[in-house]
Amino acid sequence: MLEPTRKKRYTELSRVTAFMQEQSKEVQHEYADIVDELERNGRLSMPTGEKVDSTLFAIRVIQAGNVRVFYVYGKGNNIYGLHGYVKKTQQIPAKGKKLAEEIVKLLRKEGLL
Repeated sequence: MLEPTRKKRYTELSRVTAFMQEQSKEVQHEYADIVDELERNGRLSMPTGEKVDSTLFAIRVIQAGNVRVFYVYGKGNNIYGLHGYVKKTQQIPAKGKKLAEEIVKLLRKEGLL
């Protein structure tokens, strides 16, 4: 069987990998399906994804749990998963968003964005 073509390549930072390992198997499976969709289509739309600001986006795991993973588009066909959290309120946690923005700065400094 032929591998479906991928428009993008998703790479999650180790902090996202560790966060997802703490989640239920159902959340992990839904997340994997959404990442697959992101790689195949190159983008996500509601309800699986949302634009947070001009550069930051979020994967929305909503069926199996209420989990979000910030991601950013990098150079070439790369997408980077930056920071995951369990959504508990309507607002995006300022601390989590600030952390993701700091990681974006580091990735820019390394020439990846």
